[in-house]
Amino acid sequence: MNSTVVPVLKQQVPAFQAGKTTVVSRQAGQAVLLTYQGNSAPDLVTGKVVHSAFERYSFFRGGRQVDLTLSGPVGADNVDPWRIVTDSFRWQ
Repeated sequence: MNSTVVPVLKQQVPAFQAGKTTVVSRQAGQAVLLTYQGNSAPDLVTGKVVHSAFERYSFFRGGRQVDLTLSGPVGADNVDPWRIVTDSFRWQ
């Protein structure tokens, strides 16, 4: 993942800073978790940019891949909400 996804993110996310890549367990099974930081897109009204924390979860099963990316301001306490969201993912 680091050799394919990170170079793309470096081009797409302003002020990209790579974090860690780990494997985590969720209700739908194991997922590869890539953490990183970067700047949000400018607000359409104010032009304000927020430095954000991102978590990208990649789930794999039966030759299929689903990527789920969550983001919020750096320093926000997103642990519980992001756990709820990622545990709500189900394979069909």
